[in-house]
Formats: sequence, C-alpha cells, structure tokens
Amino acid sequence: MFARFGGLLLLVCLSVFMSACSSNKLVKTYEGEPLPETSVAVLTAPENITLLSVNGKAVTQYLLSNLEVNYALQEGENLVVFQYESIWGKAIRDEETGSRADVVQSEPLEVLINAKAGKRYSFSFIPAGNVREAKVLAASFMAQIIDENKDLVAESVALGAYAKAKDERVAKEKALLADKVDAQKRAADSSGLSVSEKLKALWSQASAEEKKAFMVWVFQE
Repeated sequence: MFARFGGLLLLVCLSVFMSACSSNKLVKTYEGEPLPETSVAVLTAPENITLLSVNGKAVTQYLLSNLEVNYALQEGENLVVFQYESIWGKAIRDEETGSRADVVQSEPLEVLINAKAGKRYSFSFIPAGNVREAKVLAASFMAQIIDENKDLVAESVALGAYAKAKDERVAKEKALLADKVDAQKRAADSSGLSVSEKLKALWSQASAEEKKAFMVWVFQE
C-alpha cells in the first residue's frame, strides 16, 4: 500500500514539475526582484539545450532534456553558457550502470547576446535523428541565436573565448598607450637638444617609407 502511495505521489510531483517547466512562466537569470516582462528579453532554450549560467550566475537546472524553457534576460549584454544534451533509449540495459538510457552531451559553450527589452530569442542548431548522429553532433556542437524574424543575432564559441578576446584587447590597448607615453616622453626629453640631435632622435622613430620620403626631399632641396 505504501509502495503504491509513494508511486502515486511521485507521479503527481512529476506531473506538477513538468507542467511548471512547460508553462510560459519566465525563469529569472539576474539578481534582484523580477522585472516586468516588457522590460526583459526572452531566450527560449528548446529541447536538448541546457542553460548552465547567464553572466556568471547559475540558472535553474531541470531533470529532463525534452522541455522548452523560457528565460528572462536583462537588457544589454548577456553571456550565456550552455550545452547540448540528449537522452536516447537503449534496447539492452548497460551491464555496468544498469541504465537503459544513453546520455549524449557536448562541452559547455558560450554565446554573447546583446538583448533588447521586449525581444524574443531562440537557439537554432542541426538536430540529431539518432544516438550516432547525436554523438557526432555533440563532438563539435555549435548553435546560433536568432530573433523572431529568424535573423542571426549571435553564434556560439568555445567556453572562455570572450574573456580571452577581452584580455587580448586590453593588453593591446595598454601597449598602444605605453608606446604613446614613451613617444611623448622622448619628445619632451629632446626639447633641449640641438637641431641635429633632434633629427637623429626623429630618424630613429621614422618608418622606412618616411625615411625614403625625407631623403627625396633632401636631394630636391
């Protein structure tokens, strides 16, 4: 009797869980109080797409991969980390795990979405028809983000790619700034030099084309 009651309770809970997941209720991905729907963008994660985090904040995880979930994104840039996941039934139970399901997952990926309030976005990718195709797909998985008009918004990249690009950009900007400061310092240091000394200082900084143009001018004079 208790076994039957426990099974019934589990079935009821599972039904409620699935009903909540498949509803139009938005899953919040940001800190603070929920914003009005008109002030957020909606990202739909379809079957086989599992969101892991948004802007470094972990999002709610669901037990089933065949659910469509709508996530509320704040307006502006949102770095979404996700992965592909699909579950396939097995005809024969696995001898080691006892499982009759084959779970296929990709490595975590990320995509940067510049979300606009009131807009709806969704994932677009090539679906798999069987477990063999799913494993090939997961090995080099990629997805696109499209809007309501099917226009491309963003494409997925390897995890950490945006942080790496940002670090490289910052390093380049620092190097350019250092070169500018150094050039200004050299110019200031040469202010008390003679004309010939200033020419020598400028010559060392000139490019090959600038030196050539200068020599042409000298001989013309």
